[in-house]
Amino acid sequence: MRALGIDVGVDKGLDLVLMDERRVPLQVVSKARLADVRRVVTDGNPDVVAIDSPPRWAASGKARLTENELAHLNIHAFRTPSPEHSEGPQFDWMRAGMQVYREVEGLGYPLHTGGNFRRRAIEVFPHASATVLAGCLPPKGVAKRVWRERILRMHGVRTQELTTVDRLDAALAALTGLLALEGHHCSLGDPRDGMIVLPVRALSPKYRRGALADDGSDRLFRPCACGACDGFVQAPTEFARGHDAKRKSTLWRQVRDGQDAIEELKRRGWRLPPEMG
Repeated sequence: MRALGIDVGVDKGLDLVLMDERRVPLQVVSKARLADVRRVVTDGNPDVVAIDSPPRWAASGKARLTENELAHLNIHAFRTPSPEHSEGPQFDWMRAGMQVYREVEGLGYPLHTGGNFRRRAIEVFPHASATVLAGCLPPKGVAKRVWRERILRMHGVRTQELTTVDRLDAALAALTGLLALEGHHCSLGDPRDGMIVLPVRALSPKYRRGALADDGSDRLFRPCACGACDGFVQAPTEFARGHDAKRKSTLWRQVRDGQDAIEELKRRGWRLPPEMG
């Protein structure tokens, strides 16, 4: 099983990381162009292509649903506007990313809009992937490069070749693709203008900053995922003792109130309220 992660840039070009199920980078290419994408896809035959860029402009307004839903989780992304709001050089990287989607579609990887991920292109966001894999935002004062490399190492990725932030982001994209193929995924947004794929089955209600151990070790502490307390637990644990029941109770209440909590209950493998049988 292989995933190709692509970090999109304009002047700097693209960064490509092809990774297999051992979480070992098989190819790492920086300053790549579309010809390099064609070569790596053709020779590497990935099962999924994960691209750090929106595939389409918003249907209307100055942001897509996927970015608004991320913001509700306290994960903030660059907003993708509708075509009439997309003038200006600040959106050149999005235009470059959309070219990549067109290129890989021509190679047999159409955009994923639901169903199986195999032989599809997916939209990913490395900051969001790192956040949900850690269960928290980076602790205060931790540099982006240090944090993202740490998350990759926590999940068994060999990082020796990942010597820049852009390579780390391409690797996070590839890891997201591998985890999605393994069934660890959820998606935010509307298929009509693009859905960001996240490499976990269930999301926390809101992501907050984590904390590192005071003893200088690599231990990471993340906020409890129940959404109803201020406690911290050692990652990768999600809940303080007994607080998974609190989260389940909250979801049951939301279902009964007509809110859409059914999917999270299913992803966590928890049953529906008895009256919903």
